[in-house]
Parts: sequence; structure tokens; C-alpha cells
Amino acid sequence: MHWIWQFIVSHRNVTSLILTILMSLLMISADKQKQQNMVKTLTLTLFSPAQLVIGTFYQLNDVFDENKKLREKIIVSEMENAMFRKKLDTAVVNDVKSDDLSQFEIVSAEIVAREPSFLYRTAIINIGTNHGIKASMPVISNNGVVGKVITALPLTSQIRMLYASDEYISIEHEKSGAVGIFSSKTDGTLFSDMRSVASIDSGDLFITTGLGGIYPRGLKIGFAEKIEKAKGGEVFKRVYINPCVDYDHLRNVFVVKSDPIWEAIKNEIYQYDKIKRTE
Repeated sequence: MHWIWQFIVSHRNVTSLILTILMSLLMISADKQKQQNMVKTLTLTLFSPAQLVIGTFYQLNDVFDENKKLREKIIVSEMENAMFRKKLDTAVVNDVKSDDLSQFEIVSAEIVAREPSFLYRTAIINIGTNHGIKASMPVISNNGVVGKVITALPLTSQIRMLYASDEYISIEHEKSGAVGIFSSKTDGTLFSDMRSVASIDSGDLFITTGLGGIYPRGLKIGFAEKIEKAKGGEVFKRVYINPCVDYDHLRNVFVVKSDPIWEAIKNEIYQYDKIKRTE
């Protein structure tokens, strides 16, 4: 038997020709039923392994293509993050007058869901406590203030937009230094009551004061759009503000990893009281 196998291996071309001729003669001489049985046998013994190999090859090829596409997506995401970081750094240089955001760690995020309404007030971003995100951290874009984190879960966080009716921010008129409280109506109209003596014109910029305990000073809020002059004897005039951020097309944001100032003060007071009680 061994010499037969050696002969077949060493003369495989002749052997293949002989087998092909024999199979052809058998197929010609056999009836229809035997021909069908022989085809089934050949398919199971010869062609099925080949089909299996070919199928596995195409599956592996699909896996390689998918991995290639995923790598390309990762590269694109890294390039986009670098681009947004560059834009943010440019915004910091141009718009932050007093405080530099470089003292804080800034984490990029993407809005993955939002309220199913035209004027949505909250949204979900794709980072959470696993990334060091906490409630009350500021959320910004390269154009200005977006809002703040209100709830943080391990992988996602809920943010509330600047124009939510229960949001109040201490803002400053960039030119005059006049300070007011930024708030909004239920329909999303943004305004601030400023002292009537402050010289404010349409198009003037408003920034954060840094006195509210959440937002660093110098972040862009919006521009004066309409000014209602104070009537006789009134101390304040109402300034309607157009936000710097385009919320309708907002997708990429940044979370500033800064703890609220009042939290630090509260902890310090708590520690002081605790020490005094033990004395």
C-alpha cells in the first residue's frame, strides 16, 4: 500500500488524468439514478471541503474589511477630537479674558440623545462617572457655554441647556463690566435685567463672571439682541440675548472638569465645624 501512495504522489498528474477518465466512463455507462448518486458523493467528498475553505476565506475577508473600516473610523474620530480641541484652544485664546481654561481638564463628548421636542432642554452625552464626570460640571462648545451636567452615570451623563427656565447664571457685559443674572422664559427667550445706567448696545457680548460657582470667568454667553429701556424711575432695563451656541446643530461638546466652588467651601466649613466640636 505504501508504494501505491508514493506512486500516486510522484505521478499525480497522470493519476488525476486516469481518475478523470475512469469517472467519465463510469458516468457515461451508468444510468440516471447512479449518475445522481455519484454526483452527490463527489460533492460531499471533494467539493464540500473546497466550498468550506472558500466560505471561510470570504468570512475572514469580511472580518478584515470590517476591522479596516473600524480602524479608519477610529482615526477619523481622533482627527475630529484633535480638530475640536484646536478650535477650543483658539476660542480660549480669543474669548477668555481673565481665567484660562487650561487650568482645568477638558473632556470631549458627543450628544447621543435629547428630548423629543423642538425646544429640548436636556440631552445625553456619551461620557460619565467612569470618565470623571460629576454633576454641576460646566458643558461648553468652541462657541460658548452650552449648559451643565445635572446627572452622571457610569457611561453617560444628562446635561441641561443654558436656556432652561430654571437656569440662572451670573453674567457680565464685556464692555462696561455691568453684572446681571442671565435667565430665560418658558419659550426659551433669553434675557438679563441690567442696571439702567449701563451703556449697552445691540451686538454687545456677554460673558460669565465666574461668581456663580460653576462656570469659569470669561466664557461667551451671547450677544445683546434687543434692549428695553428703563421707564421713568426704574432701576433695571431688560436686555434680550441671542446665544452664541447653535443648539439646533449642536453635536460635539466639552465638559470642564471643575468642582463647584460652593462645594469646596461647604466641605471646608464642615471640616472646621468638626474640628471645633472636638476641641
